[in-house]
Amino acid sequence: MTSLYVHIPFCVRKCAYCDFESYPDRLDRADEYIDRVLGEARKRRREYGAFSCYSMYLGGGTPSLLTPGQLNRLCGELLDVFPPEKGAEITLEANPGTVTAELLPAAVRLGFNRISIGVQAKQDRLLKLLGRIHTFPEALRAVDMARQAGIENINCDVMCCLPGQTEDELAETLTGVMEAGARHVSCYSLILEEGTALYKRVRSGELSLPDEEAERRQLRRAARTLESRDFERYEISNFAQKGYESRHNLVYWERGDYLGLGCSAHSFMRGERFDNPRFSRYMAGEDGLDRETVGRGAALEEEILLGTRLAKGIDVGHIRGEYGDPAADGLLNCAGRLKGLVVLENGRLKLTEEGFFVHNAVVLELAAAVQETGPDTQRRNG
Repeated sequence: MTSLYVHIPFCVRKCAYCDFESYPDRLDRADEYIDRVLGEARKRRREYGAFSCYSMYLGGGTPSLLTPGQLNRLCGELLDVFPPEKGAEITLEANPGTVTAELLPAAVRLGFNRISIGVQAKQDRLLKLLGRIHTFPEALRAVDMARQAGIENINCDVMCCLPGQTEDELAETLTGVMEAGARHVSCYSLILEEGTALYKRVRSGELSLPDEEAERRQLRRAARTLESRDFERYEISNFAQKGYESRHNLVYWERGDYLGLGCSAHSFMRGERFDNPRFSRYMAGEDGLDRETVGRGAALEEEILLGTRLAKGIDVGHIRGEYGDPAADGLLNCAGRLKGLVVLENGRLKLTEEGFFVHNAVVLELAAAVQETGPDTQRRNG
């Protein structure tokens, strides 16, 4: 079971919070870039052999900037090289300001059955703060256009804990996208990345972020608003109606194989991680960089880090069978000390809502407990 991620690095304008590799001035090189991605795909097939893709995600940047012809050439050949499994989830990431009535039917004909729309906020001042190019009505129209094209599996990205954002404003945004027809909502806190425009404004004192307690109130309000309409939290920042959980993202969180194509794309294939180079070096033909085999010790830490993000938590039986009794017992003993943050239910360690608020701290405690287990674990973990 292997998934594909394809990075499209073109955008209309760089958002104020974005540190992904994206460029507002290189769309004229899209055809050349597509050639490079297709060449990489054929090379990876020679390297790994033929396989069917469990899911494919076209992300960016702004993939919805591609013309229908470009989308057809890129994805038509990709899905020939790596044919989709029956029922595969195929997602197009889109900016509401770039969605067109011509693009979406072309995407559906290619097999796209899911769309992820970057809504972020309802209020104009917050969209302006973020550097977004759309309005909220345009975002709702994009959702409606997707439904008209036959796409029912619709995700909307919404940001919370923004400078000056209120709980009521966040709830209004979430209610708006649910009423429009979203089946999945990714609701995540603003993370300031060094070098971005928002980072500079906050660091200078021009803007301020909510304090820890205000952030928790917003996150609680978001969860209650979504749950009131039968959206279930299945990951720290992701909520879905039953059956609409993101299969592609679950591959990441469950440490499945995924192949990243395009500049700066990340891959995890057959126990090895590697990254592609940035745009200029990628276009010059450089291959994946920094290949690293993930040892058993690192794999266990990843299972803790990623598994605790999921509402279903970590299967202790799997940890015991894969990494040994000391590792499993170390987790259980540590969980006993983290009352109120971690619970054991039906053989699985799960974080509570309070635990999600301090996820990083909980992971550090659990990982330390595993590292302190006896020589058998050290032997098993390599």
